[in-house]
Amino acid sequence: MEDFAPDEELALFSKVPRDFPKPEYHGAVPGAQPKLLMTKWNGHFYVPGQTPPELYERWDICEDLARQLSASSVESKNGKRSHMTEVEILAQYLPRLIQTRWTSESEARWVIRRAAEMLGWPCPPDAVECL
Repeated sequence: MEDFAPDEELALFSKVPRDFPKPEYHGAVPGAQPKLLMTKWNGHFYVPGQTPPELYERWDICEDLARQLSASSVESKNGKRSHMTEVEILAQYLPRLIQTRWTSESEARWVIRRAAEMLGWPCPPDAVECL
């Protein structure tokens, strides 16, 4: 990630929406005492993969994918998939996105939800995150 002034960094990191999925990290360290795996960033401790720069980078990638997916969806709706509903168009992208492994499965669902939001289209049921 580029070097920014502290205020610029905070402004960037605040762009990450609250509903953006955070990676799950299941790690273990051997020994008799319980241990907690953490990453230190800027004087604070985070679960690995969840520091503000790491989350911002993942979100930025997913936001870009959502923009690209939105454009592709509109082209599809106006072209070869004009017979499909908006939900069906978005729904067919989810398994493809998961299969690419560019994102985690929860990030892929977020990308589909975000694309639906950008387009003002209904969200496919498969993209709704199970809580």
